[in-house]
Amino acid sequence: MRWRLFAGGMAVLALAASLGALPAAEDEKPKHTIKEVMKEAHKDGLLKKVVGGTASKEDKAKLLELYQSLPKNSPPKGEKKDWDVKTKAVVAAAQEVVDGKEGAVPKLEKAANCAECHKAHKK
Repeated sequence: MRWRLFAGGMAVLALAASLGALPAAEDEKPKHTIKEVMKEAHKDGLLKKVVGGTASKEDKAKLLELYQSLPKNSPPKGEKKDWDVKTKAVVAAAQEVVDGKEGAVPKLEKAANCAECHKAHKK
């Protein structure tokens, strides 16, 4: 009897994992905190280098990596849904910059609107 319950439970877990109902371990914890992203990307001037056209490929990739952590974090205040929309827009724009798409830099500049995000989500 116990064997059947165990096997049934394992089957349900396997099905849930294969359908994406369970988050992957790497998705659970962001690589960088919001504070780290803001410091490295904004206070230390990485975004400014990218927008100003003086950033290297590595700088652009680092900015993308930092921004990819944002949607995995929870906002200090405000709605998570709104946070996800804003942060995913920044990630998409940074990805376009890395990919070298035309018009990507102004799009990134617009998506990385500090005041808009801080009004809604910063404590």
